[in-house]
Amino acid sequence: MVLEDDVLKKISPTPERRKAIQGSVNSLLARTKEEADKEGLGLRVSLVGSVAKDTFLREPDIDIFILFPETVSRDRLEAVGLAIGKRILRVHEERYAEHPYVHGEWDGLEVDLVPCYQISDTALLRSAVDRTPFHTKYVQSHLREEQKGEVRLLKQFAKGIGVYGAEAKVQGFSGYLLELLVMKYGNFREVLEASAAWTRGTALSLEGEGTKKFDEPFIFYDPVDNKRNVASALSPNCLALFIFASQAYLKGPSELFFFPRQRKPLELDVIRSMLDERGSGLLLVRMERPALIDDNLYPQVRRSLDGICALLSSHDFRVIDGAYHVAEDLSFVLELEELVLSRGRRHSGPPAWIENASSFLERWGKKGLSRPFLEGGHWMVVAPRDHPSADDLIKVKLYTAALGSDIRKHMAAEVLMGAEVLTEENRPLLSALLDKRMSWEV
Repeated sequence: MVLEDDVLKKISPTPERRKAIQGSVNSLLARTKEEADKEGLGLRVSLVGSVAKDTFLREPDIDIFILFPETVSRDRLEAVGLAIGKRILRVHEERYAEHPYVHGEWDGLEVDLVPCYQISDTALLRSAVDRTPFHTKYVQSHLREEQKGEVRLLKQFAKGIGVYGAEAKVQGFSGYLLELLVMKYGNFREVLEASAAWTRGTALSLEGEGTKKFDEPFIFYDPVDNKRNVASALSPNCLALFIFASQAYLKGPSELFFFPRQRKPLELDVIRSMLDERGSGLLLVRMERPALIDDNLYPQVRRSLDGICALLSSHDFRVIDGAYHVAEDLSFVLELEELVLSRGRRHSGPPAWIENASSFLERWGKKGLSRPFLEGGHWMVVAPRDHPSADDLIKVKLYTAALGSDIRKHMAAEVLMGAEVLTEENRPLLSALLDKRMSWEV
C-alpha cells in the first residue's frame, strides 16, 4: 500500500544513518569489551535489542549486555557491572530492572549497559534479563528479511496510538512482542486483521502452547521459554485500544495513526462548558512526588488514584472519572456527580424485635437528624454525614485511602474543589480527564 510505503520510508534508517549507528555500536562494543577484559572474569559482551535484530526505528536505543560466568555471585555481578558501565558512560544514571544497570549516552544515542549471566539454556535462568540474548538470537534466526519493515510499521503504529512499550508508564506492547506478532501472522496488515478475533485471555504461540496457564489479558508464550508470557505487562486498556485502532485503520487508513498531531490542552472556557453541560464538578488532589524510577512510580500512582476513588465512593460520592498527571508533583483529578452531598443520609438499623435494637434507638435518638422510624420492621434514621463536602473528606480522611506505599510517606496534600480547579496551571491535567479523542482524531 502506498501509504504504508511512505510511512516506512519515514521511519526506516537511511543508509547514512544506519552507517553512523553501526559505527557508534562498534566503538561502544570495543570500549565495553576493553573495560570488561580488565576485570579478568572471562566476561563476554553482546549487542542485543532492536539494533542487533535490525528492527529499529531511526533513533534507536543501544542495548549492550555484559555476560558473566555463572560462577560469579549476584552481588559481584551487580557491583562489577555497574563499575564497568560508569567507566564507559561519563554522564550516566543507575536504573533497576531485576538488578541494577547503567543508562547513559554514547554518540548522541541512549545506551543501556546491562550485566547478566551467560547461560546455555533458559531453564537455568538466574535473573529475568538472562533471557534477552536468547530473544535476540531467536528473532535473528526466525524473522525474514522482508518482515523487518513490517515490524517497523507495527512499532510506529503502536507508538502513534500510544501503546508502545512494556514499561509501567505505558503498560503496552514491547518491541519483542510486536516482532513475534509479525512472525505469527506474516505482516503488518495481517496482525491488524487478526486482532479482530482477539479477546481478553487470547493465547498465542509460535513453538506450541506453553505448559503454564496465565490469568492475564493477553498471552503470547515466549518461544525461548514457554513458561513465560511475553505480554504479561499489557493492560486491558492497551489491548482494547490496539484492537479498536486496528479496525479503525483498516476502515480508513491514515498517517495520523502513525504520526498523530500534538494534542493541545483544552481552553478553560471549553472545560467550563463541558462541565456545565454535564452538571458535574471537579476535585483535585496534589501531592509530593516521591523519588522513584518510573517503573516503581506509575503502579503506585495508579493505585493511589484507585484508592482516592474508593475513599470517595465509600462516603457516597459518585465518581464519574479520574485522571492523574506526573510532573514535579503528583496531581489527581476526579469528576464527581456532586461535590457536596446532603447533610443527612439514610441509615439502616436492626429489626425492631432483636435484642440490640434498644442500643440503636438510644444512640440515634440523640445523634440522628430525625427520630428513628420503622420501615419493613427495621429501624431507620436520617443520620448526619461526617463529611458532606468532598474536599473536606479528602483533607481529613486521605490517610485512610489505599495509596502507594511511597506516596503515603508524603501525605500532605493540596486539595482544591470546583472553580478553584479551573486554572491555567491545571489545563493539561483537566484535558487528560475530559479530552477523550483518540490520538488519530486530534
